[in-house]
Amino acid sequence: MNLISLDIEATDSGEMLELSIINHSDCKIAYHSYFKPAIARSWPNSQAVHHISPEMVKNAPSIKKERPAIKQIIDAADGIIGFAVDNDIRYLQGSNIDVRDHTKIIDVRDWFWYYKGKSLDIEFGAVPRLAKCAELLGFEFSEESEAHSASNDTLMTIKLFNALLEEADSTLSLNEKISRFETLFDEERRLYAEKMARGFMSLIHTPKGYLLKNNHHQPASDAEFSIEVPGRFQAEHDLREKFRKRETAVDSHIYDLRKSDIEFFKAYTNLYDPEKEEFYRHLAKAKKKAKNNLSFNL
Repeated sequence: MNLISLDIEATDSGEMLELSIINHSDCKIAYHSYFKPAIARSWPNSQAVHHISPEMVKNAPSIKKERPAIKQIIDAADGIIGFAVDNDIRYLQGSNIDVRDHTKIIDVRDWFWYYKGKSLDIEFGAVPRLAKCAELLGFEFSEESEAHSASNDTLMTIKLFNALLEEADSTLSLNEKISRFETLFDEERRLYAEKMARGFMSLIHTPKGYLLKNNHHQPASDAEFSIEVPGRFQAEHDLREKFRKRETAVDSHIYDLRKSDIEFFKAYTNLYDPEKEEFYRHLAKAKKKAKNNLSFNL
């Protein structure tokens, strides 16, 4: 199985500045280069992290010139290993280097959480930086002198991946270990999404009417009525639609509810539907962002 590990350093706007690709099988460098960005002339925020200055890349080749060589390596790979690898894939795509649909994407951050993070009570999706993960697995990796160099990060990513592979069933081949992990992690992702969907809807009485509140961990402390639901964003949508005609003129999130409305609220429940919950969660975030932007502009 032809696996490569890669890491990219970029400008503040996401233009690639450095790419390192290392073969997983022998840890030899398959490709490494700095790039002169086409648009950005400075990148103070990212430079403070990876220390790549405009002076360092002023004579470097453009990504356009290097694209065919990079694409040849990417296309030949059965899988790509990275740490928070979605960011690297996004940088590649931003440089018109697409990853084939059947290429396996192996995020060592996910492997770390499953085989180490869970036992340390690290929350799903809250895995620390590469240097911290290396430390927790017993590797020396200096944040100051080694981390945030694309080649050093790539080599450490391979070391972590190989260490985590040792935690998998030793009777399985490399390909089988990867496929098995994908199944196990998808189930963990599903369980986490279901856990995050569950929550409480509360009605808080105010002088202007009832305020509807969506909480994850517990009901609102000042709630007059609360219910627990499997899908809280779906519930928020359903209840706001039900109470729409009861909106006060003062605030669209304050409702002048009748006794029958409160009884409806108290009896409400739903079934967890992952697609609906995700849709309504994004919808709620978009509405909140739009409202905040409107308030800012005013």
